[in-house]
Amino acid sequence: MLRRTAPPLGIECVSLAQAGGRTLAEPVYARIDSPRRDAAAMDGFALGEALVPGSDQRWRLIVLDGTGDSALAAGCAIRITTGAPLPRGTVRVLPIEDALQTGDHVSVDRAQGARRHVRRSGSDFLQGAMVLAAGRRIDPRALVAIAAADVGRVSVLRAPRVAIVVLGSRQVEPGTAAAADAEVPESLGEALLLFASVWGGMPVRSIRVGDDTVALVGAVDALRDVADVIVLVGGAAHGARAATRQALSPLGLVPGFDGLAVRPGRPTWYGTIGAMQVLALPGNPTAAMTLARLLLAPLLVSLGGGDADTALAWEDLPLAGPAAATGDRDSFLCAMAEGDTVRLLDRTVVSGQVMLAAADRLVARPAHGPALAAGTLVPTLRF
Repeated sequence: MLRRTAPPLGIECVSLAQAGGRTLAEPVYARIDSPRRDAAAMDGFALGEALVPGSDQRWRLIVLDGTGDSALAAGCAIRITTGAPLPRGTVRVLPIEDALQTGDHVSVDRAQGARRHVRRSGSDFLQGAMVLAAGRRIDPRALVAIAAADVGRVSVLRAPRVAIVVLGSRQVEPGTAAAADAEVPESLGEALLLFASVWGGMPVRSIRVGDDTVALVGAVDALRDVADVIVLVGGAAHGARAATRQALSPLGLVPGFDGLAVRPGRPTWYGTIGAMQVLALPGNPTAAMTLARLLLAPLLVSLGGGDADTALAWEDLPLAGPAAATGDRDSFLCAMAEGDTVRLLDRTVVSGQVMLAAADRLVARPAHGPALAAGTLVPTLRF
C-alpha cells in the first residue's frame, strides 16, 4: 500500500554541497577530459629521453618555467608530484623510491619494469563521456567523480521532508525532566529525525503538542507546506488512536490502514492528507523504532525514487540461543549479531532504551511459530 500512495516526489537541481546522499535523476557527463594533460601517476622525477639509450644514464635536474607548455629536453629531469601535468618530451616518471639523486643529477637506483607511471590525457574519461548513470546514490566516491568532471550542479531525486509531532503531556525536553518527578524526557523526536536522514529523508523539525488536539491540528496544518511526511509519535495508542484520526479529519485525512497484526506496534496507523504522508507510531520507544524500520524506511526510499525493497533486505542467520514459541501475531524481536549468529535480547531483564541501543538486528517470527533451537535459521534485518 505504501508504494501505491508514495510515488517519487520529483527532481531538483542542487549544488555539490547539497548532493551528498541523494540519488542522481539524470546521468552526469564530463565537461572536460580527465586528465586534461598527460599527468604523473607517482611522486618522483619526470624524465626526458636518455642521451644514450640503454646506458647507465644520469639525468640533469632542471627547473622549468611553469607556463604549462614547457618541454623537457633529452637528458633532463624535473621533480614531479602525483597528478601534476607532465611537460612535453616526458618519456616516463621515475618513482622517488627507485631514484638516486646526487647533487643536480638523478639516476635509476633499481631496475625498472615496463610501467611508465604516466596517466595519459583523457585516460579516465573524455569530454562528453557519461561519468555516472542515473540512479546512482551520491556517496563520497561518486562526489569525487562528479567534481572531477567539472560538474558543479546535479539533477537529483527530491528528498522527502520529514517532520515529527510528539503527543503526550508528560514529556519534556531532555535535560529538564530531573526537575520534576512526574515528567519523562521526550526521547523519540530527534531520534526519528536522525533515522529519517539515514534513509534519505530531509529532517524538518520535531514538535511536542502534548494531549491538545487543537495544537495537534494546528501543528499538522502548519507543516503541510514544509513536510512530505509527518510522523505522529504517541498518536497510535489504543485510547487515543480514534481521537487523533478524528481530529485530523477536517484537514482531509484519508485513512490507509488502521492497525497491524504485529508485535510490537499493533495500533500503528497510516493515511494521507493531500500529497502528505501521515504515519502514526506508538509512543513506546522500542515499538516506535521497530515500526519506523519496517514502514518509515521503505516509505522514505520510495518517495525518494528508490526501490522500497532495498530497505527491507532480510538475511537468514542462525540463532545463537533458543527462542520461545510466538503468540497470535507476527513478531519483530530486537536482537544483536554475534559473529555469524544472532542473539535475541531479553526484554524482561534489559530496560527498553538500553536494549534498543544494543540491538543491531530485528528478527522476524511468524504468528503461532514454534519454539526454536539454537542454530535455527531466522530472517533478520539490519536495525
